[in-house]
Amino acid sequence: MDQTQETIKATEKETLATFQEEIPSQYFSHLDEKEFNKFTKNAENYYRDLFKFPKEMFIGKELIDFGAGTGENTIYLSNFGADCTLVEMNYLSQDISKEVFKKYSRKEAKTEFVLSSIFDYQPNNGKLYDIVHCRGVLSHTSAKEKAFQHIASFLKPGGYLIFGDPNKSGGFQNMLQRYAVYKFAKTPDEMVEVCENLFKKDIDRSERAVKRTRRAIIFDRWVIQSQDDPSVEEVFNWCETAGLKIYSTYPYSNSAFLGDSIFHFNKFDPYQFTNLFAIPEITWMLQTEEDQTFLKNYNNLLSKTSNSLKEISSLMANFQKKSSLDPKEFSKSAQEFSKNLNEVDLLSPLKSKLETFLYEATLFIKAVEKGDLNEVKKEVDNFSILFTGAVGVRHVDFIAYKNK
Repeated sequence: MDQTQETIKATEKETLATFQEEIPSQYFSHLDEKEFNKFTKNAENYYRDLFKFPKEMFIGKELIDFGAGTGENTIYLSNFGADCTLVEMNYLSQDISKEVFKKYSRKEAKTEFVLSSIFDYQPNNGKLYDIVHCRGVLSHTSAKEKAFQHIASFLKPGGYLIFGDPNKSGGFQNMLQRYAVYKFAKTPDEMVEVCENLFKKDIDRSERAVKRTRRAIIFDRWVIQSQDDPSVEEVFNWCETAGLKIYSTYPYSNSAFLGDSIFHFNKFDPYQFTNLFAIPEITWMLQTEEDQTFLKNYNNLLSKTSNSLKEISSLMANFQKKSSLDPKEFSKSAQEFSKNLNEVDLLSPLKSKLETFLYEATLFIKAVEKGDLNEVKKEVDNFSILFTGAVGVRHVDFIAYKNK
């Protein structure tokens, strides 16, 4: 066994031990059918409206879910119409998964449960699948790219890969938290105690958002040792290597400056401009309040420019033989438009937020290094941005396809 393989196996063993002590993927199986229905309705929304992958896309498809956990993120895909193979290395999670499917499966679908790690899975018949599904798993391995290439190898030409993991920048605040937790705690129980002391508000928010136990949340975010999150650029490069093309992402990572129409013959992949990922990833790093709140800043910032655009475009709208144009009016409108746009700094809301964010992060690191937990707690309680609200974007999803 080579060194890489030894590291992979050691990480798998450590991850398995952590997730057997506390299973993090229980969202509704420990609750009632009402929570299951709510969870499924939400899933319909984010696959259709956010992933641009409506549930009809699953009808009659063969799907494999790597790291399926308790099956709670697979059962609704089965009910959408897919025949599912669930690959999971934790037998405790798989036992729950089988009960979930027994209780909630709504059709006579073909369902197979395979007890295996991602790296060990290798079907005897060389079977390929219409959809490869893997969300919130590869960051917990010691070889995330190798794991990605392995799961992608099971995708049929013309098939889709649905992959999700935390983002390197979006998880920056989480990594700062982990840095403090490991400074003051050694055992899982000590880690739970430190997390509850320093990051109680964050755990409260997470508990409200998804019906998991506090201990499961802590184990999933702070106790688990391997949390090697990829950047958007990394995932783009992985897809290129695997012969896949990204179809959509959520949160959106595409440039806001795209303008080619369907009649533009020189088609290109916008994801190749990898430096442009910096803007969404900075946004994800600084994510605290909800988008609806933060976007108001941009909406107000562009108020005058938006009105100028409406004015000058209306001067030229539906121009016909009988239409007339006042050059002075046009000149005045053009100058006003230029002036208003020049006054706009599209990054100003991020710049303002980033300045405070980095200042607080620096204070936090200094406090942690002093080794006084009470002092760290005082700093955290006084932060206005760091560790508030969403505490960064915890998960980013990618839909990619393989050309026939």
